[in-house]
Amino acid sequence: MVIAALAVSMRAAAAPRSVRILAPRMALGRRCLSTPAPPPRPPRKEGEAPSGEEPTPEPRPLKKGLQLDIDASSLVDAQALEAPAEEGEDGKRTNAKARSDRSQSSSAARQRSLLVRGTLIGGVLLGGYAVWMLGRDLDEQEHEVFHDKEGVNSFLGRLWLRFQAMREGMNKPVWDSLLPDPLPYPYSRPYTLVVDLDQLLVASSWSTSHGWRTAKRPGLDYFLGYLSQWYEIVLFTTQPFYVVEKAIEKLDPDRRYFAYQLFRESCRVHDGKLVKDIRHLNRDPRKVVVLDINPEHVSMQPENSIVLPPWKGDKHDRDLLGLVPFLDAIGIYAVDDVRTTLQAYKGLHIPTAYAESEAQLKARHEEEWRAKKERLGGLSSVFGGVTSGQSMKSGPPPMFVEQERIRFQQGYLEDQKFWRENGEALRQQMKEEQEKQLREMKMNAWEGVTRMFTGAPPPPAAHEPPAGEAPATPSTA
Repeated sequence: MVIAALAVSMRAAAAPRSVRILAPRMALGRRCLSTPAPPPRPPRKEGEAPSGEEPTPEPRPLKKGLQLDIDASSLVDAQALEAPAEEGEDGKRTNAKARSDRSQSSSAARQRSLLVRGTLIGGVLLGGYAVWMLGRDLDEQEHEVFHDKEGVNSFLGRLWLRFQAMREGMNKPVWDSLLPDPLPYPYSRPYTLVVDLDQLLVASSWSTSHGWRTAKRPGLDYFLGYLSQWYEIVLFTTQPFYVVEKAIEKLDPDRRYFAYQLFRESCRVHDGKLVKDIRHLNRDPRKVVVLDINPEHVSMQPENSIVLPPWKGDKHDRDLLGLVPFLDAIGIYAVDDVRTTLQAYKGLHIPTAYAESEAQLKARHEEEWRAKKERLGGLSSVFGGVTSGQSMKSGPPPMFVEQERIRFQQGYLEDQKFWRENGEALRQQMKEEQEKQLREMKMNAWEGVTRMFTGAPPPPAAHEPPAGEAPATPSTA
């Protein structure tokens, strides 16, 4: 028996401390919390053993050298341990949550309910206020806009009118007038040419060896430089500025051709599509020609538009140059309404159709010239003048449009020569001017910050001249 007790003591000493503490802790906790304390026993006389029980034998003393490895500091108050799950009437566990857990869950549900109710009430109040604002009486500015509309005298009518105006404002361009007023003569041009950018003037392609590359359409420089003598050229694209900025800088670095540039925010939304509305250009629609590759972009004013097929980068393309004789003829003949001329070529390939029309006009001009020469030749032979055969050797004179075309082409060549000779000096001057403006902007900003703390400078005294002026010298009589 001594050997068995010694073995138990050795196993207890070898066990980890956490194991030695766990068993008494769990047993003590269950006994204190789950089993009620027994009632006190009645007192008994000395030497009398309790009835039905045998006297408890006295414990035998332990052998010398046998010790119990019990750490009294490991005993923990049983009430600090977690209470076991509740038991039902039959002694089985019910897995019911503690009363504190149920109270916490009910509090969270109550908070969610209050939040939902507050949101609904706030939404109803906000919606009611919005309805009241839309249906309120018109002010002076609104009365000028809606005075001739139906329903202006009723609450629902005013609500509907304001709602329609708000919806229209979301679809309109950011400004009512996209361009400033035309310049005075001789700086202005009689017509306005609106051109797109991508696949009309340039084409972009991507390859694994070179990445993105942008090509310029054949004859583009001549197209822009020559037609700028009649047209105020406006670049109007549906793309954002940051996408096409570099391409525009390459096309017109000196700002010689593009008078203005309009981007995506200048378009309007019509039937869910981006549209270029020329009514917002602040120009006479009778003098506006729009070049585009997408019919949807010009769907609001198709009578002002010329729709070309997209250019995919073909270096032998001549469609853009083929439009030059047609467009310069509009300027040379001073057409009063370009819409009438454009409608006459609707559905036709304009470069080909106009070339044929001009060829027929030239043939008729030559026939009239020959008939006139023959009549003049007969009269001159009667009176002894130059014979008709000698007069026919000079050939017919050019038509009016050809004479004007030669004159304007000479002007284009002179302009190109001027920029070749003076372009570098003008660019340097422009760069210096930009740097000067930037320095002045920085100085003005710094002066504004310093004046916030120091105040405005004092005015000059009466006897002191303004800054930059020399003091007046007294005149001697």
